[in-house]
Amino acid sequence: MSTRSPTAISDEGRHARDRGDPITANPYPENSDAHGTWERGYRIPDREGQDQAAGSAIDRADQGS
Repeated sequence: MSTRSPTAISDEGRHARDRGDPITANPYPENSDAHGTWERGYRIPDREGQDQAAGSAIDRADQGS
């Protein structure tokens, strides 16, 4: 069990992605809470990009009305 906070673990995942590490670089045991938290942190930029793309599509649709 990790003594690090979920926020710190998520940040580790995000920083790993920023460095270009593969998602398989997750240092926590598979099926552990820390593993899932790290992976969510790693994937956050994907979700942010999807949210931005969805917002842009809505903006374009509003402009066309």
